[in-house]
Amino acid sequence: MTVTPEDPGRVFARIDQSGLAPELMAYLDRVAALPEIRAQRAAAVELMALGPGLRVLDAGSGLGEVARELAEFVRPDGEVTAVDVSAQMVEAARARDRGSGVVYEVADLTDLPFAADSFDRTRCERVLQHLQDPDLAVAEMVRVTASDGLVCVLDTDWRSLAVDVDDPDLVALVTADFDKRAPQPDMGRTLRRRLVRAGLVDVEVRVQPFTYTSVADAGMIFPFFDENIPPEARLIPDDVRDRWFATLRRADAEGTFWVAALGYVACGTVPEAAA
Repeated sequence: MTVTPEDPGRVFARIDQSGLAPELMAYLDRVAALPEIRAQRAAAVELMALGPGLRVLDAGSGLGEVARELAEFVRPDGEVTAVDVSAQMVEAARARDRGSGVVYEVADLTDLPFAADSFDRTRCERVLQHLQDPDLAVAEMVRVTASDGLVCVLDTDWRSLAVDVDDPDLVALVTADFDKRAPQPDMGRTLRRRLVRAGLVDVEVRVQPFTYTSVADAGMIFPFFDENIPPEARLIPDDVRDRWFATLRRADAEGTFWVAALGYVACGTVPEAAA
């Protein structure tokens, strides 16, 4: 199956069926190298309070680069399990491993194949925004995490996106179209509420700004600024695509282009079970 105009906002939830796995893997590699993503991930590591001997789950692990980094924190006798719904992602992550000890499995975050209390730390990055029922995934992460363990979730808030070019009506049209088609466009700002409602306590939130003054840099992480993505992906409505990219190019040439958005990290503690 290839991506159709009706489902471009859900492609990461169906990577194996999309026909776009190589392109999506290249995107994940590109994003992983960005300093803003590195900073967001570092904040999550700090909040997770990792240490030797801990059992860690990376839920929605993609190409596994973070899982392999986490393995360094829990050596020598800790364990890291990395799961992803995409068999192609899991295969690629396993192929990249060079003896980290990470265990890779295919699993659906809304139905994790682990017993209760299997992990001391559970982490999930930029996955909930793609799910139709993100609260079920949060409940599953809480279920498999032991009492006094931590659940840490990182995600983007697409509704925080601010774009300054000289056609505000066009910006409103493009962002409204994306908002309409994205499964969870406001996921970032809702993380604390979702974790609290799932029963976590002492939930702490960190906010990571993403700010760019060139179209090329913005396109590294926000795909609707990348003119190289084909029209078939339907990230931009067909009837304004030419106008959109002409506007971006003009602002870029003038040095007036500016875009910002917010990423969130939320981490909470699983309370002791009631007697």
